[in-house]
Amino acid sequence: MTPSKTLAPFLAAALAACAFCACSRPDQSHSGEGGILMSMEEALSRPAELEIPGPVKIWVAEKSSEMGVYYVLSERELLEPAKQDEAAQRLVLFKGRAELRVADTIKVCDAGAYAVVPPGTEWRLKRLGPEPVVFSLLITPDIVPLTGLLRLKSP
Repeated sequence: MTPSKTLAPFLAAALAACAFCACSRPDQSHSGEGGILMSMEEALSRPAELEIPGPVKIWVAEKSSEMGVYYVLSERELLEPAKQDEAAQRLVLFKGRAELRVADTIKVCDAGAYAVVPPGTEWRLKRLGPEPVVFSLLITPDIVPLTGLLRLKSP
């Protein structure tokens, strides 16, 4: 087994653990001073910035021209967005179980899974089981408007 394959599960688990930890000061208060301090639960407790049929809800955690960080809660059985020609996408699955297809590679993923979708590559996420999936979507560069982020492919 190569070192990258050995480290991949550890890195994905560490990233997922960071997302589940509440970001707070020792006095338990939250602050945006000096950076963004927001847990996944805090982000999802706010009203979603966008909701599309399914339902699929999208929250913006951070947005700049270099990178956008979004939380997505999907109750759709199949999420198959149109490819983004100019932006790379990274997905981190936080809750639920899903079959993830990136180009021609298909894998069954549990919480903690991490995937990279190169620019111009199609991907799809098929929910496995009754539980909604919650994942983070990181877009670089973030040149896609929010309404086009998970634009579904035409039938």
